This record gives sequence, structure tokens and C-alpha cells, in this order.
Amino acid sequence: MKNLTLFLFLGLIHSCLFSQKSAPLVIAPSEKIDKIIPELMEMADIPGLSIAIVHGDEIVYNKAFGLRSADTEEPVTSQTIFSAASLSKALFAYGLMTYVEEGKFDLDKPLYKYFPYEDLEHDDRYKKLTARHVLSHTTGLPNWRRGEKLEFIRDPGVKFGYSGEGFVFLMKVIEHLSGQPINEFMKEHVFQPLGMKRSSYVWQEDFESDHAIPHDQFAITRRVNKPEFGNTAYSLQTTAADYILFIKAMLNQQGLSTGTIDKMLEDQVNVVPGSTDVQWGLGIGLQHTRDGKAFWHWGDNGTFKAFFVAYPKQKIGLVYFANSSNGLSITGELVSACIGGDYPSVRWNDYEGPKAPARQLLNHIIREEGTAVASWPFMDKNGKHQDTTKIAESPMNRLGYNLFNLQRPEAALQVLQMNALAYPHSANAQDSYGEALLRNGHPKAAADAYERAAQLDTSNTTASTIVKQIRKINDTGNTTFILKDYPYARSVQLAGDFNNWNNLSCPMVRENGQWIGRVDLEPGTYHYKFIVDGVWILDPANPKTEYEDGHASVLEKQ
Repeated sequence: MKNLTLFLFLGLIHSCLFSQKSAPLVIAPSEKIDKIIPELMEMADIPGLSIAIVHGDEIVYNKAFGLRSADTEEPVTSQTIFSAASLSKALFAYGLMTYVEEGKFDLDKPLYKYFPYEDLEHDDRYKKLTARHVLSHTTGLPNWRRGEKLEFIRDPGVKFGYSGEGFVFLMKVIEHLSGQPINEFMKEHVFQPLGMKRSSYVWQEDFESDHAIPHDQFAITRRVNKPEFGNTAYSLQTTAADYILFIKAMLNQQGLSTGTIDKMLEDQVNVVPGSTDVQWGLGIGLQHTRDGKAFWHWGDNGTFKAFFVAYPKQKIGLVYFANSSNGLSITGELVSACIGGDYPSVRWNDYEGPKAPARQLLNHIIREEGTAVASWPFMDKNGKHQDTTKIAESPMNRLGYNLFNLQRPEAALQVLQMNALAYPHSANAQDSYGEALLRNGHPKAAADAYERAAQLDTSNTTASTIVKQIRKINDTGNTTFILKDYPYARSVQLAGDFNNWNNLSCPMVRENGQWIGRVDLEPGTYHYKFIVDGVWILDPANPKTEYEDGHASVLEKQ
């Protein structure tokens, strides 16, 4: 348990530093930064962090803190590789603009005229898509597709909607035009000109000796992803010392003309309708405060987090990387302590700080106080659900899933039930409550909750499918899967390539001593697994297996 004095002290830092919207923009002394960062890391359970700050054309601060891995306790160094997550996008935008300056690419020419994209050819709206749409996140595409088919959410150019899929399309266009894999393109146009020697969109052998290991919100190590293929949306591997060179180049008009950089920093779209505080430029976020315009981006690959911000007028910039799911919970405090300023961009991102009520409630539950006792200080006066002025829908929802990750399904159910009661008209709250009921072995009640979710959001076809599976509505599946034994399992699901390995859409039903699932399949070869109380297993009755992203049982449907 953290020291209470430190806990309260850092809470004071949060309230004093981050609430000071008028904090002057000035780089703090190195000794102050050296002191505050370890304290913030300890408070937020962040094992390792690397940070760099630029002022003018000089790197004035570059330091590593903590551990590469909580297991091996190897220290982070200035050369430690981190996943940059979505900071990949901003760097790619810089590289793309070098191509624009060379006269080889037009931001406003429909992308399909450069390269037909079969993933979107079924929808004529894709012929409207331009690089400007992609870079400003106005493609109308989702962040990532659901299942195999990529569909538009809305027409291109209507409003801001963050999309990694758009960057994948644009990457393929540039690979086609340049005749190079994207990492070779970036090496030629960005890494080598800027001197970024420890950066790559694909994993390099020399990264093995010094790279960070990702950690979840409880500081438990997770498997590190080592990308074999470049993806401009998220696969950049880099260091703070390298990435600050890109920020320095942007601040000092290196590698691109002043006019081109100005174009990157022009407001393209409001992120929040009706507000000009947070905008999006070309591949980069923008914010407007009394200190002038700043460009920024955040990165979130789940267990790696990152953030940078830079002020062109003052030529001050900062970037940091963290090997923890909690890495963005300290952004406001860290940036304010290091360089001052106001951050509507951080408030818009809305990552919970270490003192957030939902985090406090999670800590109380973990300390074995029991959900009912732990929840009492956060409850509404009716005593049935949380006080929504203290814990809103999204933080409460995340709390429920955190409890699932901690193998506390009963507590997760109680938390998500409270959220569903507090937000009866939220499709997401009802859907999450349905999942909690299903995972706790209450299929009939789960069907009721999923039915409410489907009624509130008619696009939620997964919820409708689950209801049909549980209630055996239109039970015409021509293929029956049977799992014998496991009489005390709370929940069993069927997942395979026939349902895009969705671990919820095909719940199995207990019938006469065995678990039954029915699916309608065309003739062909299918891979599948059972999920028993969250544990993925092969079919014990089927000796035929095949390695495809891990062992899977194989069914030959005649």
C-alpha cells in the first residue's frame, strides 16, 4: 500500500498544478523534474518512463526513470526502446509532407486514384477520401473495423472521428507510390535526415538488448509486441531521445519548409463541436491557450502510453513514454510540472488521474473491504447506484472490467449493475451489465440486459446475436458444438474464425450435463476454441488441431 502522506501530497500536486490554467510556460529546473517524476510514477504504479525536453534548437533535458521490467528490475536508459503507439501517426505525417514538398503527392487528390483499396471498394464514398481527410481524422471510418469488413460510420468530411484505419489506407498508398515498405520510406525521409538512429516501424534485432516491457494497470508484465510489418497508425518503436528530434525539427523548420509546417499546424476540424480549444491539423493535434497554439499527440497501445506537446512560439517541446497502462494518468501533472502551461488537450483525453474516485473505489475493493462497503462513500442518496457526479458512466465501466482482470467477477457484476441502474438509457452500460451477468453464470438475466442494449442501439448486432443464442430464437444452426464436463463452470463461450473470434457472441447453453452451442456454417474448414470462465481451451473431444495464432481445434464442415 502506498504511503498515505505521499498519496495526499500528490493529490495536492494534482489540484494545485493541473488546476492552474494560468501557470506560466517555463521549463522547470532539472532538480525539480528529477524529484516530481519518480513521485508521480510511484503514485500511479508506473514501472518505467523516459522523457526529453527541447528548447529552441537544444535538447535541455533527457532522462530515464524506473525499470524496463518489474520482473527483471533492469533499469530504463536513454536508449531504451518504447512503443510509441499513436505517436506513430504524427511522425508519418511529417514524412508524408516531405513527399508533398517534392511534388510527388497531392493532399486533396482522391486516394483511390493513386491506389485502389479493395477493403473499401464496396462503398462509393471511398472515392471521396483524400489524405487531408485521413490526416485530420475526418474519413468517416471507425478507429478499427469490427470483424473482417471495413464500413463507413458516416460520410467523409462531416466531422472529427479518430481513425487508425484511415492511416492504414494512406500508408498503402505511399508504399505503392514509393515502391518501398513504409519503414524504408520513413528511414529515407525522416529517420536518416533527422538522425533518429533508434527508431523503426518494424522490430529490429538491436532493440533486443534494451527495450521496455509493457505492464498492466497493476504493474504486472505483459507480452511485448514486436511488429514484423510496419503500420503508420501504431507500430513505431523509438526512444524519447529520438522522438524529441522530430519535435525539434518541427519547432525549427528542419527538413520541411516553414510554409509546409504552417500547413500541418492549420486548424482543419474542431475535435469538440462548438469549441475551438482542441482542433486537429494534418496528422497532429492542436490546442489553443493563452500561450498560443501548441501541437500535440497522445499514444495508447494499452500497456504502453506516450504523450508529446510543443509550442512553436516559445520553441518548447516535451515528449515522454511509459511502459504502463497507467502512463497517461499523470500527463497533466507531469507536463504542468515540467514546462507549465494549460492543457485542454489533456482534459479532452480524459484519462483518470491517480486520485480519481473510480481508482479510489477500485483500491478500496482490492483491499477486501467488499464492494458494498467500499462503494458506500461514492453512492447516490438512493443507495442503489453510484453518485454520477463523483463517478460517471465510463470510469465506472472501466472499473468493472478492471475487476474482471483481477479475477473478481462477483465484484465486477456488482459494479456494472450499479452502472446500469445509474444509466438505464445507455446501451453501453446495459451491454456491459449483460456481459457481467453472462460471465457470472446468469444467462437468462444476461439476455434481458443484452436485449435492452440492442433496443437502445440497433447497430449492436452482437447483443442481438447473444440474445438469440441464449433464448434459442431461430435455432436453426446446422452445426452443433458440444463440450462435456465442466459442470461448475459459470460461463462457456464458443469462438472461432466463423465469428471473428469474438469471445462473447456465441454463448453456450447448459443442457443435460453438457454445454451446447449451435452455429450456421457453410462447407469449409473452421478453427475454434471454447472459453471456460475466461480460459481459452481446445475441444477435448476433437484431436485435430492446427497452429494459427496459437493452437486451435479444426472442424471440417462437409
